[in-house]
Amino acid sequence: MSGVSSLTLLILPLLVLAAITIPPANSATPPASNTSSDILLSFLAALPPASQRLLLPSWNASASNGGNSSAAGPHCAFLGVTCSAAGEVAALNLSGAGLSGELAASAPRLCALPALATLDLSFNGFTGAVPAALAACSAVDTLVLASNALSGEIPAPSAGSSALQYLDLRNNSLSGAIPPGLAALPELLLLDLSTNKLTGPVPDFPEHCALQILNVDWNQIAGELPRSLGNCGNLTNLYLSNNKISGPVPDFFASMPGLQKLFLSNNSFTGELPVSIGDLANLEKLMVSDNRFTGPVPEWIGKFQSLTMLWMHGNRFTGSIPAAIGNLVNLQWFTIKDNSITGTIPPELGKCQELTRLELHNNSLSGVIPPEITQLTKLQVLSLFGNKLHGHVPAALWQLPYMEELALAYNNLTGEVPAEITLVRNLRELILAYNNFTGEIPQKLGLNTTQGIQRVDLTGNHFHGAIPPGLCSGGRLAVLDIGHNQFTGVIPSEIFKCQSLWRVRLGNNLFSGSLLPSDLGTNTGWSFVELSGNLFEGRIPSVFGSWRNLTVLDLSSNKFSGPIPHELGALSILGNLNLSSNMLSGPIPHELGNCKSLFSLDLQHNLLNGSIPPEIITLASLQNLLLSGNKLTGKIPDVFAGTQRLLELQLGGNSLEGPIPDSLGKLQFISKILNISNNRLSNKIPSSLGNLQMLEMLDLSKNSLSGPIPSQLSSMVALTFVNVSFNELSGQLPAGWVKLAERSPEGFLGNPKLCIQSDNAPCSRDKSAEHIRKNTKIIVALLVSALAIMAAGLFVVHYMVKRSRRLLAKHVSVRGLDTTEELPEDLTYDDILRATDNWSEKYVIGRGRHGTVYRTEFAPGRQWAVKTVDLSQFKFPVEMKILNMVKHRNVVKMEGYCIRGNFGIILSEYMPQGTLFELLHGRKPQVALDWNVRHQIALGTAQGLSYLHHDCVPMIVHRDVKSSNILMDADLVPKITDFGMGKIVDDDDADATVSVVVGTLGYMAPEHGYNTRLTEKSDVYSYGVVLLELLCRKMPVDPAFGDGVDIVAWMTSKLKSADHCSVMNCLDEEIMYWPGDEQAKALDMLDLALSCTQVAFQSRPSMREVVSTLMRIEDEYITNEEMFSV
Repeated sequence: MSGVSSLTLLILPLLVLAAITIPPANSATPPASNTSSDILLSFLAALPPASQRLLLPSWNASASNGGNSSAAGPHCAFLGVTCSAAGEVAALNLSGAGLSGELAASAPRLCALPALATLDLSFNGFTGAVPAALAACSAVDTLVLASNALSGEIPAPSAGSSALQYLDLRNNSLSGAIPPGLAALPELLLLDLSTNKLTGPVPDFPEHCALQILNVDWNQIAGELPRSLGNCGNLTNLYLSNNKISGPVPDFFASMPGLQKLFLSNNSFTGELPVSIGDLANLEKLMVSDNRFTGPVPEWIGKFQSLTMLWMHGNRFTGSIPAAIGNLVNLQWFTIKDNSITGTIPPELGKCQELTRLELHNNSLSGVIPPEITQLTKLQVLSLFGNKLHGHVPAALWQLPYMEELALAYNNLTGEVPAEITLVRNLRELILAYNNFTGEIPQKLGLNTTQGIQRVDLTGNHFHGAIPPGLCSGGRLAVLDIGHNQFTGVIPSEIFKCQSLWRVRLGNNLFSGSLLPSDLGTNTGWSFVELSGNLFEGRIPSVFGSWRNLTVLDLSSNKFSGPIPHELGALSILGNLNLSSNMLSGPIPHELGNCKSLFSLDLQHNLLNGSIPPEIITLASLQNLLLSGNKLTGKIPDVFAGTQRLLELQLGGNSLEGPIPDSLGKLQFISKILNISNNRLSNKIPSSLGNLQMLEMLDLSKNSLSGPIPSQLSSMVALTFVNVSFNELSGQLPAGWVKLAERSPEGFLGNPKLCIQSDNAPCSRDKSAEHIRKNTKIIVALLVSALAIMAAGLFVVHYMVKRSRRLLAKHVSVRGLDTTEELPEDLTYDDILRATDNWSEKYVIGRGRHGTVYRTEFAPGRQWAVKTVDLSQFKFPVEMKILNMVKHRNVVKMEGYCIRGNFGIILSEYMPQGTLFELLHGRKPQVALDWNVRHQIALGTAQGLSYLHHDCVPMIVHRDVKSSNILMDADLVPKITDFGMGKIVDDDDADATVSVVVGTLGYMAPEHGYNTRLTEKSDVYSYGVVLLELLCRKMPVDPAFGDGVDIVAWMTSKLKSADHCSVMNCLDEEIMYWPGDEQAKALDMLDLALSCTQVAFQSRPSMREVVSTLMRIEDEYITNEEMFSV
């Protein structure tokens, strides 16, 4: 793949000879006097019949003897044959002839041609191994077998290979190591082994190496580079990209003065760039991206007067971009994205006036965009998103004539988008999301583009006014994301009629009026439609029912009224329907039961009445059914036995009556919440609910339930929240619920006959209510008196105790203390109590098996998360110790801790976007989950785990990696949390074991079932499951996979079909609409996920290797034209 242009100049071109018309023949019998014809025809006879027919009638000695052949012999007229003046075959070029068969069965016969110097069989379908005999053809100096289906190892060269100058075996499936003798061939000028499956190290090179071009791109070569590569002083092209080469790059480039192309991308190189690279005066292309290079960008980078391409992205470079970059006057493509670059954008970049692509995104650049950038009049792509830039965009930047992609998102830029941007005729993508832009969008945007705008993302700014009606005038607009602004008016009919659009996100604006124009018909293009949080009113248009490609329709939080159109039932691939928080009335149409792909139905907080249609509950695909806050009546249909995928059921706040259906106990995978509170339900709680062993939250409050709580409910081991308050329950609590009642007693109020005792002693039944009230008054009076006496003394010592407590906390053990505190200087435990309103439910943002998490705000803009931990589980000391020792941007930062009685409290940074689980399965992401977002989440999580495994001393194993333990900050940067199961592994614990199985169903590595040995590879497995979750947007355990089948087994079975389309259908539907290169990256990430989830834990990669792979995946799909012609 690499070095194609150079190779074309170095090997002989195809020689096309005039065809000779002869009668059809099955074979040719050469005259005995023509040895060359005999050899060629014996090669022909060894080919499969289909290949023979491709070369006949040209290859026919009898016909050639009929009078049209040259005096040198009939074989010189054969297709692809070039003869010398003496009539001997000098070259055979059958490139792209469509030939097939085992190469070993036919090609070695050609070695009998005494003068054959060039043999080119590339771009055919030959299979099998490279024949050793072919490599030993004594006269051949050019052997080209590229782009076949060859496999096996490369044969070691023999004495007969000494004349070989050009060897091209690229784009096959060759495996094994590179034979050491291959690099030692004395005459070898070109060696191209790229795009194979070669392993092992780069071999040593002889002292007098003649190589000019070395290409081993796209293999699996590992180890460090040999210093002997510096012996190849004639190298002009060196391609080592896309392998697993590690360690520092030797500083040997001073011996290669003629080097023009140096490709080191997508490996695991470390350290700083070698200084001697700066001496390569003829360098034209330098690619060092996606490695682990560190240090500042060197000043010598400005020496390369001939440099056209400079790729430095995906490393760990720090410091600023040197001003010397302006010396690269021929530079056409510069990317240093995804590093830790600081400082400002150097104005000297404006001198690089040949630049067409400038990519500086995902760094920490600050300051303003320098006006000198507008001197880059040939610029086609400018990507500055994900930095800390501020100020106005230079006016001339909006009108650079050749601009195709302008990406300025995730900065603090201000100002307005001027009308001049409408003059940019090549504009394809305008991405300004999450800045502070204001004003109106020019109404002529899109009208003057030659090819049409494809993507507009203005999310999260302060734009107002109307949507430009001409955005789709070019007929190519695919993505329109303008949510979280102040746009007003109606959506132009031209937008609704745009057939090329598939994703439309206009939520959280001020659009009003009726939704669709009255003349609008079917639109077959739109797939993802999110119009929530606006002021639309009137009825939901029934024409949506004819938009058959809809997969997501979110019209929530508007003012729609009237009935839900029954026509929506015709949307067979609709997956997410959200009509919540409107004023819809009437019954729920039973036709929605025809939406066979529906996995989330949210109709909460409307005025819907009537009964719940059984057809909806029995949808096999349904995962989330949210009907709370309506006026639904009748009984809950007892048909849940067929709803195996349901994860969340919200029916609270209606007027439902009758008993709780026994079939609810069949929902064995329900995990989020079962809420049927605030209805008119009666009778007993069914014991079948005890089967819901994955359920975390249960709310049966404010009904008329009676009788005892069945003891079987103790089996609900995942419960973190229970509310059965204000019913008529009686008797003892289930043994497994006592802790829940102690932690949240308010969830059991309003049940006078319900006994809540930690010792499970029998409840006394002979106490009258009056007697209880009298005792209560006495106790309260005594407590008030005692507290009043104590208050004065406590006030005197309060300051001293508060001060000394903080000082002592740093030097005492956590366990065994009633009171320990280590909080920020200006914060106390009482402050936390006030901020949470004494642990009020309204501040709860999460619950897990290790505790409850509350959101607190101590001052405007000062928000923290507070986690409470039950110390009886002995998890707090481990978690506190881990959080106190780790410092990484992808691990949640601990701000402080304290202990009160049996509870520990951890104060940490607040993550406003919630968990990755919510982001994936709530289907309400703040930003679209495009490739960049998913890659950022995957890479950040991997970097956090890699830090825990490889950079912490001693090593930390998390042991419960899952999407709900990955928090997302405002920029969707992932941070690992919840170390309640974590384990610190000292060197002495290398063979440590654990006495119990830990982890979460679906994420646990298979060895947990038979092996208690502690290993970080269990985290790698769990991470692989998270990757599959991220790509497929499916739960790790899903009834649709089949009994006993998890997402790993399900995906593995799908891959056995080896069908690209069938595999793509397994991924999230959004990925189907990505560009081809991003789809390919997603498939590479899928390969990584499966590598991480291998059954044999020894075969799984380390998290360092995972990070390296993810960095290599990014930007690896570059066309030959981009790579070799820039």
